[in-house]
Amino acid sequence: MKLLINEWRKYLFNVRSVIIIPLILLIILIIYFSTMHFVVAAIKPSPSAEDYSKVFLFGITICYNFVNFITIIYASNILSSEISRGTIKFILTRPYQRYKILLAKIGAITLLMPIFMIIAVIISLLLQLLTIHHMPELGATIKYTGIYILYILAVTVFFTAFALMLSSMTSSPAFVTGCSIVYYFCASKLWATINFLYFHLPTDGWLYKLCPLNVNGYLIDLMTDAAKNPVQNEFYIALLANITYACIFVLTAVLIFRRRDISLAN
Repeated sequence: MKLLINEWRKYLFNVRSVIIIPLILLIILIIYFSTMHFVVAAIKPSPSAEDYSKVFLFGITICYNFVNFITIIYASNILSSEISRGTIKFILTRPYQRYKILLAKIGAITLLMPIFMIIAVIISLLLQLLTIHHMPELGATIKYTGIYILYILAVTVFFTAFALMLSSMTSSPAFVTGCSIVYYFCASKLWATINFLYFHLPTDGWLYKLCPLNVNGYLIDLMTDAAKNPVQNEFYIALLANITYACIFVLTAVLIFRRRDISLAN
């Protein structure tokens, strides 16, 4: 528990985490909702409740993508930056098992990002009320928010575990961040190319869909569909596969980090 609290303190007493990043998101949302006020008024003189819900959906989609990107940046640096600066050696000299250190880092960021998303949703609701003067439907608000928070949890755990696995092998934060960003944006396209050239698996088969390179992209597609239609069983299967891969990454990181020479942190 002390490890988890210490990790939280790193975020709460970081100016970038507490002020700069939320301020950037706030400015983006103000611009979006202010623009949508004029767009909605110009296109539909009498917008329906569904129109207001769509405005809100796109607003929290902006929040979701922003939080996802911040998650990848944070996850890529929670261990690799400490190793590169040498501060990890002070943590390792304390009476904590190394796997607990890794789990505390995952736990801290996994709790932080959904809270960040909830705050972003509340701000979006307030801005929509102030600019457009209409709130989205309550059912739509709860559904959209729940789906996005669930996926942020999955993405946070997955990429934090992935980044910890890479960080346990290297001391370069830039390398870990670069690999995580490339994985997030390009993994699905890379898998599609590899499959087209070598494997020729059917794209509607589970082996293709749940490949580690494709599972996040597939989950995004399912999440987009779930925001408009009832949630399908495939969504939960893909979510389970995502969490399973994250567990494999964490196990790999623990096995490597436990055997890593502490002198590497110097």
